[in-house]
Amino acid sequence: MNYLIDSHCHLNSKEFCGSVDYYLDRAEKAGVRQFIIIGADFSNSAEAAELAELYSNRGVYATAGVHPHDAKIVDKSFPEEFLKLLNGNRIVAIGETGLDYYYDHSPREKQKQVFREHINLAKEKDLPIILHIRDAMDDALQILHSEGAPPGGVFHCYAGGLKYLDEALSFGYYISFSGAITFAKSEELREVARIAPIDRILCETDCPWLAPIPFRGKLNEPANVKYVYETIAAARNISMDYLAEKVKRNNFTVFPRLQEAEKNV
Repeated sequence: MNYLIDSHCHLNSKEFCGSVDYYLDRAEKAGVRQFIIIGADFSNSAEAAELAELYSNRGVYATAGVHPHDAKIVDKSFPEEFLKLLNGNRIVAIGETGLDYYYDHSPREKQKQVFREHINLAKEKDLPIILHIRDAMDDALQILHSEGAPPGGVFHCYAGGLKYLDEALSFGYYISFSGAITFAKSEELREVARIAPIDRILCETDCPWLAPIPFRGKLNEPANVKYVYETIAAARNISMDYLAEKVKRNNFTVFPRLQEAEKNV
């Protein structure tokens, strides 16, 4: 059975507080059957883990990490409560982590330090890493090379264009596309989706942000991941069903726990 997966959503965001059941229902009606809720700071990661446990019968998983915007909250090491989250059987990855030089909400040197700590934690825990890289690909790639990249990873909401595609793929990592691929100005991103190896593509919403056309500017939700799939299928001139099967298998490869639970989907 082919179905859609939202591999990066923030149902732990305040916009969804008290309404998670409603948005899961809407997503399931749109053919979405598995969801990965992303941790972005210490409390937010705990909330993601709690939701993954609460909705374990509905294909919900979580990650734990500190977004580069919030790198400044990390002192000399991760708190014990955060590290304990990583032992949960619904946690499928470390992150999101990385570098964001567009907003610079945390000092760049602090972002780099915390990024390195996430990389080493991912290797220690043998978990894939979720990367948020914006206007910082040169530094991010250099750090991945120098630290030794974890064995699995995802360039979430890929923004490296054609210039960085080959090097991003050289780590064996996956390129994830969000609703931004539907925007009129995103011709290069659609070209990336057309030429990237189909066995290295993932689809996400990054909700509540980046709502696709025709909902741009409104609250995004997991149901809208279908528009990302549709745009990629059109760019590659392939069927939705074929793409859904490929993307499902890609998710199973980078996040093995999703495959373990497929029988319950």
